Amino acid sequence: VSKCVSLALDALGSMSQDAQTLENFLHLHIPKMEDGNNFGVTVQLAALKQMTEMQEAVTKQVDSLSGYAGARADVLEKLKFPSASKTVSKSSSVTTTDGKKEEKVSESTDEKSEEAVKGPAYESRVAAVVACDTLYYCKAQRALQSTMALYIAALDFMNKNMDKLEKPKGSGGSHSGFSSMY
Repeated sequence: VSKCVSLALDALGSMSQDAQTLENFLHLHIPKMEDGNNFGVTVQLAALKQMTEMQEAVTKQVDSLSGYAGARADVLEKLKFPSASKTVSKSSSVTTTDGKKEEKVSESTDEKSEEAVKGPAYESRVAAVVACDTLYYCKAQRALQSTMALYIAALDFMNKNMDKLEKPKGSGGSHSGFSSMY
């Protein structure tokens, strides 16, 4: 599950970077404001809106998934796995009496071990770990699916309207293509 969440976060990060690149492309292709013939600019603004919505969705999903490690650590802490610890203390002292050195070395060892308590409470805690993993697995899956749908929709919109996105005023520059009678 940890690897799944990590992969989802990586994919969301890539989508966010792509959306930022597309936003920059669109911003650089918006022409100066003029009277009339602004339909292409409207298409550009609609595409920018989709990119912004996708960025917001990605941010929301990343925030949701980034709590996995902490949530799992909290649940594991409550599980109280069996533990053993060993502490060794050594001390030495040197004293000189009538020109003779005396060295005293003392060593103490302290060992502690705790055993896991079995029973219904322990089983519930194990179930809580499984529930945490399942929750975040589903969150990662939903995050990818929903963000991928927004990503594909934005790319489809841009593909269908590429002419208006690249040249919002048409191929004739700022002219509408009609000859003027004046």
